[in-house]
Amino acid sequence: LPSSIVKRVKRGEFPIVDHVAGVTILFADLVGFTKASTELHPNFLIGLFLRDIFHEFDDLVYQHGLEKIKTIGDAYMVVGGLNHGEKLSPQSQSQSTKYKHQKPHATNIMLMALDMRKALDRINQKYNLSFELRVGIHTGPIVAGVLGLKRFTYDVWGDAVNTASRMESNGVPGLIHLSSEMHRCVEGMTDVFDFSCCGKINIKGKGLMTTYLAKPWQ
Repeated sequence: LPSSIVKRVKRGEFPIVDHVAGVTILFADLVGFTKASTELHPNFLIGLFLRDIFHEFDDLVYQHGLEKIKTIGDAYMVVGGLNHGEKLSPQSQSQSTKYKHQKPHATNIMLMALDMRKALDRINQKYNLSFELRVGIHTGPIVAGVLGLKRFTYDVWGDAVNTASRMESNGVPGLIHLSSEMHRCVEGMTDVFDFSCCGKINIKGKGLMTTYLAKPWQ
């Protein structure tokens, strides 16, 4: 649990239900992992490869001042803007003047996605594998908190979470799939990403949505 949430639980504040006006949500999934799980020994695939990937991702979450929410199988979920001591990453600090009109957590999430791809490339090379990362990002209001009686976990709920998940599942391996709301937040990052409009696509449970793909220049 985030330290600020732990303090609230210890004070007897439970359940915790916070309405957060605007956050940025990232879902990432390893393409081909399910198939590989039937072909590779679990001690190798889970105990070595996935362990190293999640360790790298966890370090990146800290570096970029974001909040890891959970892993679901080989999927990884991150949120920025929850106000648990979030700060600009070193990369964002160097670009803060140029991107000062943007939400810091939106910028940080995009840089996180870029670094996740680089981390996967390194781990792929280490283990002679060829997984790709499919990433989806959306920004919007959510509800965050802690529910239940046992195994407390900090989680987030809301339409924005569902939309971010749909961006990932409808994305393209190796690229970052953005909602139009997210694109508006980061469209100034053209020195880092090449943005292209996908037009209106049919998103399950959402209908037609205009979305964008972000391709890192490097």
